[in-house]
Amino acid sequence: MTTMRITAPVDDFTGEGPGGVPFVDGSATTSDPAVIGYCQGAGYDVQPLDHDPPDDEQPTGPDGPPNDKSAGRSAARAKRG
Repeated sequence: MTTMRITAPVDDFTGEGPGGVPFVDGSATTSDPAVIGYCQGAGYDVQPLDHDPPDDEQPTGPDGPPNDKSAGRSAARAKRG
């Protein structure tokens, strides 16, 4: 799950926020989906902190996804000679 930056409705709030998340000067970070969901419904500003792809997606480079075996002979065919 992506880490989210949560901004409290009170700009300078410092202390324990929802779910025990520590806020400093009105800002905190968490990846806890329950805390994120609560904050979204309670008037907090919630924004992604990083842009990591989801765990089930693999990034693709200019040559395709990692372990792309489209080029060359398969191991079974190579053994047949």
